[in-house]
Amino acid sequence: MKTPFGIQQYFAIKQIQHQQLLDEESEYSKRIIIKEIEIDSNICKKQVQLMLDNTPVYFPHQPYEVQKIYMESVIKALNKKQNALLESPTGTGKTLSLLCASLAWLKKNRQDQLNSDQPKNIKIIYSSRTHAQLKQVAMELKKTIYKPNISMLGSRDQYCIRGDFNMLKGTMLNQSCRKSVKANQCQFYKKEHLIVMAQSYSTLINSLEEAKQFGQKNKLCPYYFERQRLDFADLILLPYNYLLEKDFLDVVQIENSILIFDEAHNVQSTAEDGSSFLITHNHIVEAVKDLEKWIDELESVTVFYDQLKTKLNSAKVSSDLNEFKSIMITIKIFAQYLESFKNNQQFIITDKEDKYLILDARQIQFMIFENTQDKDNTFQLWSENSQTNYAKGVNKTNFAQYLIHCSTLIEVMGELSQIPGYHFESWVKFMKNVYDLIIVEDEREKQKLSLDSLQNEFNQYKLSFILDQSNQLSINMWCLEPSLAFSRLFNKNIYSIMLTSGTLSPMPSWVCELRLPFDVQLSNEHIIDLNKNLRVFQHKIFDFQYNQRNNEEQICRFGVTLLSLCQIIPNGILVIFSSYSLMNKFRSKWTYNKLIPRLSEIKACLWEPQQSSEMQNVFDTYKLKAKKGAIMFAVHRGKVAEGIDFSDELCRAIFLVGVPYPPKQDNHLLQKMNYLDKLFSDPEFKHQQRIRSSEWYIQQAIRATNQAMGRVIRHINDYGIVYLCDKRFEQKDIKQGLSKWLQPAIQPWINDDEIIKQTKDFFLNRKNQINEKEYIEQIPIQEQEVKKRKLEFFGLQNKYEFEKLKDETFDRMKQQINEQQNQNEYINLKNYQMINIPQDKQLNNTNSDKQCEIVNYQNSNFSNLDHSHIQQKQQKMDFDNIFQIESNKKKLCIKLKNKK
Repeated sequence: MKTPFGIQQYFAIKQIQHQQLLDEESEYSKRIIIKEIEIDSNICKKQVQLMLDNTPVYFPHQPYEVQKIYMESVIKALNKKQNALLESPTGTGKTLSLLCASLAWLKKNRQDQLNSDQPKNIKIIYSSRTHAQLKQVAMELKKTIYKPNISMLGSRDQYCIRGDFNMLKGTMLNQSCRKSVKANQCQFYKKEHLIVMAQSYSTLINSLEEAKQFGQKNKLCPYYFERQRLDFADLILLPYNYLLEKDFLDVVQIENSILIFDEAHNVQSTAEDGSSFLITHNHIVEAVKDLEKWIDELESVTVFYDQLKTKLNSAKVSSDLNEFKSIMITIKIFAQYLESFKNNQQFIITDKEDKYLILDARQIQFMIFENTQDKDNTFQLWSENSQTNYAKGVNKTNFAQYLIHCSTLIEVMGELSQIPGYHFESWVKFMKNVYDLIIVEDEREKQKLSLDSLQNEFNQYKLSFILDQSNQLSINMWCLEPSLAFSRLFNKNIYSIMLTSGTLSPMPSWVCELRLPFDVQLSNEHIIDLNKNLRVFQHKIFDFQYNQRNNEEQICRFGVTLLSLCQIIPNGILVIFSSYSLMNKFRSKWTYNKLIPRLSEIKACLWEPQQSSEMQNVFDTYKLKAKKGAIMFAVHRGKVAEGIDFSDELCRAIFLVGVPYPPKQDNHLLQKMNYLDKLFSDPEFKHQQRIRSSEWYIQQAIRATNQAMGRVIRHINDYGIVYLCDKRFEQKDIKQGLSKWLQPAIQPWINDDEIIKQTKDFFLNRKNQINEKEYIEQIPIQEQEVKKRKLEFFGLQNKYEFEKLKDETFDRMKQQINEQQNQNEYINLKNYQMINIPQDKQLNNTNSDKQCEIVNYQNSNFSNLDHSHIQQKQQKMDFDNIFQIESNKKKLCIKLKNKK
């Protein structure tokens, strides 16, 4: 039975996609080359040899018990060709363990394959979240004896070393690169030189930066050098979003591969993103302009049109120029439809004043079929004799040919034309994604399968229209099912999938969401001594849920807590908020009541920027300041909380402010939760493990929390304290989800005095395992920073607190504070109006020459201590000099005392 789409044409489209992604210059080889994994015999004797599950493994040093358990789990999964979930806390050396175990197994397997009549060239594809994390993988690999053929994949944006291409990005860079290579005009691309160098340096371990340096030194393109090494690589390193994008599977042959996802705690959302797609109304309008310019060139430059006709004739589709003009009409009509769609009365206004409209994903095909037609032949381009008549609209019959015409045009004009066509490419990519969904539904229809089933791909998407405040309309196809990306991988006959991270718990959710069997599961302990290296304090009062975020008393109270503790916590501190909006609220309030300057007197204060491009400069500044004292204010799921290594003095304490639940106002999140609820109640899935939306929602907060807490311990000798500053962390469903290795360290926040004492004791007890001088100098350095600014009252009081909190065994000479200094803690105030002190506590304020004394008072209100309550004209002292916060954070009042 002939399909309405033309399956042969569909595969022709896939072939064109394959060629575009692969590039003619790469010439990927499909030959099976079985080669034994090399080892470095020079360092072999210096390493420890283990026998794990009948596999000899070399390790750089005597492994910890948790590392042996981890490696045994890896080899067990590979021996049985099973998938694995491997959780091991940050700092336990999981990357090194994973590399040694997997490469040891691969070496043994290669030896077996060389003696086989039907050898299988199994390779390892090692992916992580970012290239920065892959750099760490490369560093760990250099510690091992294993020397596999290796390739580190990246984009032209990351690898290009041509100075005149510095300003080009994305499609513009890709097009310019291809043209330059084809015309033999790139000084770094010499094909023969690349082949020789790739073979000569097949085992060279390069990070992305090292690859660029290698390219500069040897006058070769690092992008094509790594692509050339891909042909015979045993180990391929790449970010895992590459693997989870549909098109990438046409570039790398993953059959019989071991797929490793390191730092896999975000892999579900990345899988959904890799299957989602969008286009904006502006891109569609600009696509028309791109196409108009290309058609003008085709009409005026004969050689362009001749090459296009040659390509089209080989694909057995029409080369009539009118076909491309009719394609332009389909886009123009659809753009007009979207312009009118902006006035749709069904749009719902969000809190941000954007508008959105959610529709069934299946409606996208009808929108395209109905709204790409020149119904009245306004443009007078189609006739009954035309073969395709695209101006009559895109439909099921001509969709495949439509995409072939578009893809061929992009291929030819991308090489020949100087006019960029990336907007038109965006349109074609969008249409290809729609086509993929339609053809899957068509197959289900032919097989008499239910189109209402949630297993139907259209039902695993949501069609969303978002109209922002600038009146820009975007069409989003949100994928709600991460298993779609993994099913594409699994269908490629891969050998095994391994997910590893410090925060995979709770484990059952991975089976539910990815719909894969994970027969090997491990949740490792930590290598540190919890009693010596870690404290976790759970606050019982703070509550920063959404409806409490405007509570100024809480905001000020936390500021007092932070100010008190940062006086005795050495080096760097991370304060991680549940969202940018919460962080900005704190920043605004603390700026208003002058708390930030006070913090800055003790530690340098830095804030995580929302623009990721600015983060490196902020982090570099933080690193310089951390030894003398610095605080980084950041948010969950950002680079600070998940992507940067804060080892040793960069992080001695973490304050988690608020539980990082995703925002329920987000429409994408709501659609995901609705989808999970439908899935849970669908009898079709009653025999599968499923997850409720409420449970999934809590897990998002748990994983983000565990990731953030992992910043404090980065290796066996690292140490620090975590302060859980929200009572909701104590709720059963959250507390049970926190990393198992960390739970025994959790202690109740009894009171402020006790926490300050325990914090002081913790850091003093570490003196035998750190440089004593470095610790002893930390507090005086901070004290000197306070004195520099000559905040007399603030400085003297904190001097008293510093000396009170320091152990007598430290620097006894500096602990001697004479009686005269104690008396100087009284500060002259003239004509100062009392602030927020009950009438019964106020003394007659008639004497112009009074002194003040700080005493405890439980009922004064911090939220009122701001500029609005001070009569500036009547006071002689600046507000900064009278806002005194004792380390026990009890409420304060000022009691006037007559001068004797």
